[in-house]
Amino acid sequence: MSVISKETFMFLNQLKLNNNRPWFEKNRSHYEKARAEYLVFVTKLVDGIRKIEVIPEKEPAKYVQRIYRDIRFSKDKTPYKSHFSSIIERGPEIRMCPLYIQIQPGRSMMGGGIWDPAAETLKKIRQEIDYNSAVLRKIINAKEFLRYFGQISGEKLLRHPKGYEADNPNIEFLKFKQLFVQRIFDDDLVLSKQLIPEILKSYKAALPFFHFFDAAMGE
Repeated sequence: MSVISKETFMFLNQLKLNNNRPWFEKNRSHYEKARAEYLVFVTKLVDGIRKIEVIPEKEPAKYVQRIYRDIRFSKDKTPYKSHFSSIIERGPEIRMCPLYIQIQPGRSMMGGGIWDPAAETLKKIRQEIDYNSAVLRKIINAKEFLRYFGQISGEKLLRHPKGYEADNPNIEFLKFKQLFVQRIFDDDLVLSKQLIPEILKSYKAALPFFHFFDAAMGE
């Protein structure tokens, strides 16, 4: 039996089409039901992750991000997200690459890594890449990494970063301003009992990548 149901997808699709407070309040009971279902999903997922890696103790409900959008600095004033999502921290300060989960019709995904690091942190990351590029290349060329993620994702500089020459053999890695992995899940998979097992397989495949950058930022 699947954890995420068609009813939850139906609610999220309807919310996307009717993203306003009157509709939401009228359909709050549907939201509460969908949120409860998502919480069951997160609880089971976290239980599975704990069998792979020790992560901080936290109530599963605290992993469920708010449905309300922060519209203070956004041109888009729609009040609600049309997805459920979670950021799952992996550990203390020495493990800084969290896991991100999103459930949304047509846009469900899992991912993790480094997003918008501070300048000093990015400097350390680039230094680690330059010193240990052979290790990074081995990680991202591993069979399971290629199977689930294909490549590193993230915004890149157009030119080489300050302090590195354009002919540096690692220059394409060094141009990254963000470094993360992501896997998109089609709706059929999300609505099947294979969703959590597939996320956990992807999580295992991502761990060497996470560990590399955990070490880079934790030194």
